[in-house]
Amino acid sequence: MTTDEFEVRQRLVRVAQGHEDADLLIRDARVVNVLTREVYAADVAVAGGRIAAVGGGYRAARTLDARGAFLAPGFVDAHIHIESTMLTPARFAQVVRPHGTTGVVAEPHELVNVLGLDGLHWMLQAGRGSGVRVFASLPSCVPASAFERGGAALTPEDVRAGLAVPGVLGLAEMMNYPGVLGLDEGVWGILREAGGRRDGHAAGLGGRELQAYAAAGIHSDHEAVTPQEALERLRAGLWLMVREGSAARNLEALLPVLRGDHTGGRVPRRAMLVSDDVGVDELLALGHLDRLMRTCVAGGMHPADALALVTCNPAEYWGLHDMGVVAPGHHADLVLLEDLRDFRVLESLVGGEPLGTQAVTPRLAGGRVDLGAGWDTVSLAVPVHWPVIGVRPDQIVTDRLPAPDAAAQDGGGQGMDGPLTRLVVADRYGRGEVAACWAHGIGLTRGAVALSVLHDAHHVIVAGADEASIRAAGRALEAMGGGVVVHDGQRITAQLPLPFAGLMTDDAPLSAARDAEGITAAMHALGSGLPYPITTLSFLGLSVIPSLKLTPAGLLDVDAWTLVDREAAPA
Repeated sequence: MTTDEFEVRQRLVRVAQGHEDADLLIRDARVVNVLTREVYAADVAVAGGRIAAVGGGYRAARTLDARGAFLAPGFVDAHIHIESTMLTPARFAQVVRPHGTTGVVAEPHELVNVLGLDGLHWMLQAGRGSGVRVFASLPSCVPASAFERGGAALTPEDVRAGLAVPGVLGLAEMMNYPGVLGLDEGVWGILREAGGRRDGHAAGLGGRELQAYAAAGIHSDHEAVTPQEALERLRAGLWLMVREGSAARNLEALLPVLRGDHTGGRVPRRAMLVSDDVGVDELLALGHLDRLMRTCVAGGMHPADALALVTCNPAEYWGLHDMGVVAPGHHADLVLLEDLRDFRVLESLVGGEPLGTQAVTPRLAGGRVDLGAGWDTVSLAVPVHWPVIGVRPDQIVTDRLPAPDAAAQDGGGQGMDGPLTRLVVADRYGRGEVAACWAHGIGLTRGAVALSVLHDAHHVIVAGADEASIRAAGRALEAMGGGVVVHDGQRITAQLPLPFAGLMTDDAPLSAARDAEGITAAMHALGSGLPYPITTLSFLGLSVIPSLKLTPAGLLDVDAWTLVDREAAPA
């Protein structure tokens, strides 16, 4: 206990006994106790940013009249990539605080893949004073696998140093499950350094492989997409993180498990709701964790059970023992709610204080986009035997589709039950590697879109209907310094500059959302029907999500854990 905390704790004791006035008294509230699942009338006394007492008869320097509103703990997102919102932490806070989010555990492997541990330090620095409590989990897979090469690579020694940084709560999602199961020396060197929490990432694992993954000392997973997968993870002792993001929507499918339908009405003890990756446009339009709880309650879940999924459960998982409960000694991170159905937020407090003025975002050096001198002439040809990436509009997994016939390829990508789109991934760090393949489900019939957001190495990905548009969009993106560019073959029709490492902007959230919506509209004008194209496209290079992904080194068969041969096998 630090000297400052020691003094605050002693003051809390005096306030709780009525010997000293509190700083803030929240009067006439209906307190939601997420531990006992009760709601009861009480006042809440706050001193030094913490709750001193829950009861009646207290005095304070200032009073907040709740007028019978529900007082709940502030919401905590246990797994989110702030970079995927395309906002800096301060701008992110502006969006989510009005929806009741007061804390997040950020997984900054986007920044760390680009900038190394400098990205981790920047995320925590930018989080301080942002308006929400920003903790971090330390990226475990930089790069995500041996098939990726980004701007940095973390060694076991780097992991040891990163885990010692204040604000880092544990090891982030161990995506390289083949390395875990295969006892890869490098992967296990990282696991050796992680003695606390170890987040998991077990996409598609089941049976003995899942048992082995859990036995390695992994504590959670957010990749379940079916009720059976969710139950299997809970039975294996893993905490279940139910993800509902812009590109991966799993809540509706897994709600029966959260509701207890498969366990005699008993809700799972170890479960949470998380965003993982969600865009600013969706946050502004639909909300954050409040939206997920609305879905739960509308689906028949008790409001107190829904609240536990974003309060006491994530706090317990991450060892945030002073958060997630309206109780003495805990941080006064609190939300006043109009009701427990729509979870409309009336007030959101962090340390007993409302959201203040916009924090100053620290400068972030590095992270430029360099396609290399050969971009204008490099071959964008697709090997004729390569399978096609089947893109799903609401999931980050992809399908393996058969190679198109020669007529379809000669026709510029027409085939199957809709247009094929040429997908190109180019190294953004000046090394000149480029690969191309066909994708189905993007739908572009003309023009191209280029992004410097490509999980996790964050190379440049370009989807286009013709080579000239692809090259033009790539050069426009490079000149802009990173972000998203739509080119119709003649000119730029929409763009979203992301000057912070090619991943984030410090512009006002509404401005960023309008730019993101402009990208979507421009892509729809070119034939795409993807509802959230930025997020969907950004996952088409992630080498640890089945089934096919494209990297600068070539087309990766994730299921077989090998690059697809560039030369066709002999007949």
